[in-house]
Amino acid sequence: MDELKSANQLDDLPHKWVDVVVDYLRGFRNDTTDFNRPQLRPSVRHTYPAFVCGYSALIMAGALCNAYVLAIVARKRLYAADPVYVYVANLAVTGIVECVSVLPISLMVLLVQNWIFGRFLCFFLPMLQDVPTHVIMLTFLLMAIDRYKHLKHPNKMRLPPLACTFGCWIVAFCIVLPYPVYTAYLDLGVYIKVQFEGVGICAVNMADDMQDYLRSLFVLTYLIPLVSMGYLYSKMSDILRDLMNVPAVFYSQEITPSSGGIPSRLNQVQSPVSDSDDEEIDGYKESKTQKYLISMIISYAVCLCPLMILRLAKLEVSETYENSRHFDLTFMICVWLAFVPTVTTPLLFVAWNSDSSTKDRIRSYFKRTKVTAEQATRTVSTEGLAARNSIYTVQESIPA
Repeated sequence: MDELKSANQLDDLPHKWVDVVVDYLRGFRNDTTDFNRPQLRPSVRHTYPAFVCGYSALIMAGALCNAYVLAIVARKRLYAADPVYVYVANLAVTGIVECVSVLPISLMVLLVQNWIFGRFLCFFLPMLQDVPTHVIMLTFLLMAIDRYKHLKHPNKMRLPPLACTFGCWIVAFCIVLPYPVYTAYLDLGVYIKVQFEGVGICAVNMADDMQDYLRSLFVLTYLIPLVSMGYLYSKMSDILRDLMNVPAVFYSQEITPSSGGIPSRLNQVQSPVSDSDDEEIDGYKESKTQKYLISMIISYAVCLCPLMILRLAKLEVSETYENSRHFDLTFMICVWLAFVPTVTTPLLFVAWNSDSSTKDRIRSYFKRTKVTAEQATRTVSTEGLAARNSIYTVQESIPA
């Protein structure tokens, strides 16, 4: 660094970038010569194989599980039976986008210390990382609004699911549009000619005015949707409870002389909570749907919470060369955890749409596996006890 300064190679560097560049160069080893090649962060030098394996497993499992969900929805034409499955398909598409594009690039950026991805990705990557998150949250919210309206007024037209899913993506892109305003890119090759051609620094929050934006995102795109969904699902639970508890009204057969003894109206069942011209609601089916949708939302909110809190905390605590190791490891763990719902959501969907016989076979399989493991453990314990007893018997039989 002293040689660079002595050569007056940093004279034209903007003043606000001087400390950033100095701290950036301190993070490299002294024997680093080629900055155009990816340089592994020192903080993950010993742990990066575990992160690569964990992220790779999550990418493959998430992509396969979400593709399976799309195949089921398309093959069984579930989208035609219930608009909820259109929103589920949108969640699967979003999960595939996360696994195919967001996770691999995020892993590369988290492992590599020098920014070699160019100016465009510096501005576009923060937007790409946040768009799927906002799409998923908006999809869950619209799904809750649609189901509440359907349960409250079954005879009224439901929200157009296809238009709502497209609207989720448009709104999500609009939410992340301010990101380039808070992002800055410095091409080091312009100021430091030696060894830094094509190398840059991608920095966020250079003007320290991003805190209000991220706080508003946390409240508007995380807290408020979760609170709203909690309220809507509590009201839906009340409606379903009344629907399941109130006895149905049975209409008897009516035989008219003109019908020749043929019933003019078959036995009908209708809940007293709705009008006679309302569409009938299957209380058991809706309760089952409600249970699994709530499970999806809770798993997503819990997994995303650490990353959302860490993003806010990172604005309050400045990251330096000394504490970068803790930041890097914590951030990589929180990012991995935030993408775990790409696997849990499809698994909950499969459990939701599996019939009772399939679930019984799965339970019996795990029960047999557990019994086999217990028997093996018991056998090993018995053999060990017998071996110890034989040793004691041999020792006692040896004459003194």
